[in-house]
Amino acid sequence: MYSVDGKKPVDLELKAGQTQIDLSSALEAEMESGDWEKVVLYGQLEVPETTVEAVFPQEERESPPAKLYVAVRCHSTIYRDRTIVSKSPTDDGVYDVTIVLHKDVVRDEVELRPYLVRASDRSRDGQYAYKKNFRVSSGDIYTVVVDRPSDEQPPAIDGEEISFSQASHLPEGEKLYYLDFRNEARPKLWINSDHPRITDVLQSRGSVGAEARMRDVILDQISYGVWIQLLIRAGSAIDGDGDVDFEWQQTVLETFARNLYEVDDLSEAMQRLRTDLGEKESLPHVLELADRELQEYIDHRTQLINLMEEGLSI
Repeated sequence: MYSVDGKKPVDLELKAGQTQIDLSSALEAEMESGDWEKVVLYGQLEVPETTVEAVFPQEERESPPAKLYVAVRCHSTIYRDRTIVSKSPTDDGVYDVTIVLHKDVVRDEVELRPYLVRASDRSRDGQYAYKKNFRVSSGDIYTVVVDRPSDEQPPAIDGEEISFSQASHLPEGEKLYYLDFRNEARPKLWINSDHPRITDVLQSRGSVGAEARMRDVILDQISYGVWIQLLIRAGSAIDGDGDVDFEWQQTVLETFARNLYEVDDLSEAMQRLRTDLGEKESLPHVLELADRELQEYIDHRTQLINLMEEGLSI
């Protein structure tokens, strides 16, 4: 089922094996009476007993140290998030899932994929995963179509391809991308079209195959640089009352700040980030925290492994 802006949920009526959820027509109809803000998807995930037995040793199966979440990814806006479905311990069974998609951070298509991960470290002995946050199982990718491509629908961060060598306002050299803050209210990401082989791969729409794997790795590289700039700029913009001026700054801080300091209160996390960014001695620590969080958030490892496995199969 799905619901738009808190209205009565509507059945999706998916066919067996269907993994594409096309909401574009329904959301276009909503826009006739005013813009929509968020879509909520409702569903269920099953963790089979056979999966628990396959990925956890005997002594952990009674209370598996695992958490279950759904990764949310939008290639068009370089947006990533995750929805926690079950914290540790996560046993076999059926779990209710609620996914919220906000219009200001998604465009075109959104990918949803469930993962079961370890929630704590264990001894390295044996055949089982032993590191915290190691993904031990995953499910099918579901694609949610929120709108059809249109130049009139801007993403959360505007992006555009352009020849850097022909644009005086962009940096010289062989840069791959540039995040432009001339309009502080609406940062813009420029991709250098002087590298046509790379930009062709970035336009790939598939979800499997060598080009799709290469696209994901390139997007990871770009998104890391983009996110760390956005995070530092958003943190530096926090005023004495704990407020920021622009919506993108608030979105970035809501996404990362609490995880940086491992606190539940967003205001506390924002104030700590503001203080740390304002002190010369603590700035390297902020960069270290940001690097750790972004490595987990972007998860380069998975995309690199996918690309390597694709290469080995050719």
